Amino acid sequence: MHIKHKNILILVVLFFFTSCGLDGDQLSPEEKNTVDTLYTNQLNEWRNKIDSICNAEKDTIFVQLVDSLKSERMEEIEMLLMKNHVTE
Repeated sequence: MHIKHKNILILVVLFFFTSCGLDGDQLSPEEKNTVDTLYTNQLNEWRNKIDSICNAEKDTIFVQLVDSLKSERMEEIEMLLMKNHVTE
C-alpha cells in the first residue's frame, strides 16, 4: 500500500471510531428547555410577521384578482356576442 492510501485509511478508521459512541456534548434538560423556548418564541414572532403581511396585502391582492377575473369574463362575453352576431 502506498503511504497516501495508508494515511487515508487511518483517517477513515479514526473518523469512524470517533463518530461512534456516546456524545459527551449532549444538552442538559435545562439547556433543551431554553432552546425549545427560544425556538418557540422565534417561530411565534415569524408567524406574527407573516400574518400581518398577509393581512396588509390581502385586500390589494383580492382587488387585483377580481379585476383579472372580470376582464377575462368580459372577453368571453364579447366573444360569445360576436359569435351570435355572425350566426344571425
